[in-house]
Amino acid sequence: MKLEKIDKTKTYVIGVSGGPDSMALLDMCRREGISLVIAHMNYQIRESAYRDMKIVEDYAQAYDIPCVIRMQEKECIGNFEAFAREQRYHFYAELLEKYHGEAVLLAHHLDDHLETYLMQKQRHSEGKVWGIQACTIIKGCRILRPLLSMSKQDVMDYCHRYQVPYGIDETNLSDDYTRNRIRHQIIEKMSYQEKQELNEQILQENIKKQETNRKWERFISNWQYTVQELSELSKEDIQSFLHYLLYDKMHIAINHHEIRQLIQLIQSGRDGWSRELANQYEIYQEYGKLCIELKDEVAYAYTYDHVQFEKTPYFCISQTGSSVEALTLTRMIFLSRSAMRKKAIRFSCALAQKS
Repeated sequence: MKLEKIDKTKTYVIGVSGGPDSMALLDMCRREGISLVIAHMNYQIRESAYRDMKIVEDYAQAYDIPCVIRMQEKECIGNFEAFAREQRYHFYAELLEKYHGEAVLLAHHLDDHLETYLMQKQRHSEGKVWGIQACTIIKGCRILRPLLSMSKQDVMDYCHRYQVPYGIDETNLSDDYTRNRIRHQIIEKMSYQEKQELNEQILQENIKKQETNRKWERFISNWQYTVQELSELSKEDIQSFLHYLLYDKMHIAINHHEIRQLIQLIQSGRDGWSRELANQYEIYQEYGKLCIELKDEVAYAYTYDHVQFEKTPYFCISQTGSSVEALTLTRMIFLSRSAMRKKAIRFSCALAQKS
């Protein structure tokens, strides 16, 4: 997706961190006359984040571009990168709806694409594609990445040529993270020609991956769901098929180790085995068939210290409405003396779910 192909009659949300990549994209889009809404999220985990926020604010004010800043104050649960990504895309989705945006513009470039590919290879974590897609859908947001043909050096040269302000995230300078190590130890040492050759290799692998996906589509259309049919495939084909079925088709997060375990079970000839997947699904063999379903029981608990109307994945609390199974409480009962003494009412139950 090149900038010149972007529909200038539409409005786009652009993710801007204040670093050179996103500031370069912001400046390019402004010069192209693209209608923008800047989205900046401050995670407040490093002092320089406030410097970057000011760079974005000042640029937006100088060129009269709408700018929405979100101060991230939610507690991080689990891996920060995954948490931050989740919050960021929720933010984008909100702005797309509010401003009737066509898509989100992000500043990933060629070096990012190559880094992602090498990380996938290193971790044996094959995604839907190798590397980064120029156009895709993430969390319901249409994503466009216009800079994938530009190298990091191209982006830096642009910033210097047009005096685009930017800040450097100091966490990107260390080798504490896998991506940083790949960037500093491999990508930055590659010549322009080597990067182009690796990019062509990724393109060919993605073409091959599409052909493989069509092959498994044909297999599924004739498959009787028997484990015997799978066991007759080569180990490499079973691995490829399981990844396609579980990750691409069912969107179940599964790692290379789990795939290897499943291959061993399929090839073992045993009956009656089962395994848990992603803490939410169960895959098992029954009467020779391969079965995948949601686990029988999903436990959940919510705590409320005041009346709150909301919809959760498991139930809805509302003032009015029809119900199949429901608990009706008056406001007085909710705030009863026992509840006040406990300072909260805790609802804990189990929801039986079947696929």
